[in-house]
Amino acid sequence: MNPDNLNLLLGLASKAADVIRSEKGYIRVVTHFDADGICAGAIMYETLNTLKKNFQIDFVKQLERDIAEDLSKKDADLWIFTDLGSGQLATIKEFFSGKKVVVADHHQPADAELESLTHVNPHLVGIDGKDEISGAGVAYLICRMLTSKAWKLVDLAVIGAAGDVQKVNGNFKGINSMFLNDAELAGKIKVDKGLRLFGRYTRPLIKAVEYSTDPFIPNISGNQSGALQFLNNYGVPIKDKKGSWLRLCDLSKDDEKKLASALLIEAANAGVKPGDLIGNVYKLSSNYEIREFTTILNACGRIEKPVDGMKLCLGHIDSADAIMGAYRKKIAIYLDWIKVNKDSFIKTDNAVYVIAGSNISDNMIGTSVSIAMRSILKANVAVGFANSDNGVKVSGRILINSNGANLGKAVQQASKEVGGEGGGHTNAAGAKIPLGSEKKFIELIDPLLPKKWENGKDIVDLNEVNVEL
Repeated sequence: MNPDNLNLLLGLASKAADVIRSEKGYIRVVTHFDADGICAGAIMYETLNTLKKNFQIDFVKQLERDIAEDLSKKDADLWIFTDLGSGQLATIKEFFSGKKVVVADHHQPADAELESLTHVNPHLVGIDGKDEISGAGVAYLICRMLTSKAWKLVDLAVIGAAGDVQKVNGNFKGINSMFLNDAELAGKIKVDKGLRLFGRYTRPLIKAVEYSTDPFIPNISGNQSGALQFLNNYGVPIKDKKGSWLRLCDLSKDDEKKLASALLIEAANAGVKPGDLIGNVYKLSSNYEIREFTTILNACGRIEKPVDGMKLCLGHIDSADAIMGAYRKKIAIYLDWIKVNKDSFIKTDNAVYVIAGSNISDNMIGTSVSIAMRSILKANVAVGFANSDNGVKVSGRILINSNGANLGKAVQQASKEVGGEGGGHTNAAGAKIPLGSEKKFIELIDPLLPKKWENGKDIVDLNEVNVEL
């Protein structure tokens, strides 16, 4: 990372901090409802509360025109947009012109100018917002300049990055790696190496195996009897000598290696790579593994309880069992629908297009399609469509990007041509388009996508499954 670019970003963050510090009136923070946005909101909440500011936080799915218009009618002396806004500058200009606005985001910026805008975005200074810093990370940089007490929130910057899948080969890079180092020094995160399964530190082993949905392991994921039979077949212990349930973190290194090899053999046909299952694991001070925690935060947003996610981030509530129970039930229903209807989806040489209509919630279409890509759809590129308020929610993902395609720009271009709006990152993006424009959108975006499974290096080599942990 270029130190000069970092200094430029810190300069932008300092300007935003000055605007926030000097504001004596009412502040309204608008943030995204996913894990990164919830972490950004939590960082802002704790900081503004420390500064004794008068403020409110609103969570939104996206900053679409109708949502922006409704927000703009509310009272506020300063608007702060976190983890969104950079791709919607024209919308902000339309509805917030003349208002004081801070945008703290990491998505690709759109071309628009606004006189009263203070814009903090890594792309503006040559830093890649796709995998070097998240929305929560940008919010953290600003808040560190507002109060020295913000250092205790550094783990949320790392969690936000993990929530936006910013790890590269299991490791954080750029500014995210700096945040991780600080979080380790502060005792907020501990880095180990091992199997990256949901519930490593918090659930019985059988549940950790059963709950593995990313990656999805056929006949095991979501199947308690299948998970139990699998563990018994490979001789992996599930209880200790006293009869208590073992957690994944309780296994010996030899037993964990045995389990890792067995899981990779079982998952090979679904296209799962060793790196999907094995690598660095990041234990939070709350005893959650970081991927498990981001899954919980995303679930909070998708079942419309982002405030509960923010409370989890700040340690105001401890258990997420009820949230995850409701979330899993919904996911199971949606995956079953995809499995039953998979032959009716539009398939091209480049992607699979899942037009779900009202059968999948617009909050859950991205997650459902992402989980289904390897196990059910067997696709490298998938785009899901779900009916939403005043249109159709579009969510796309690329698993292996071997020809440099930019899904964010492709979605932005195609959605604009059908009268919608959207954008995102290179490998993950979303949009809102008019109802009935799905097939036209597909015609426009399909030529811009990479051919599927072009990179042979990403296919699992069974000779490599017995890897070192």
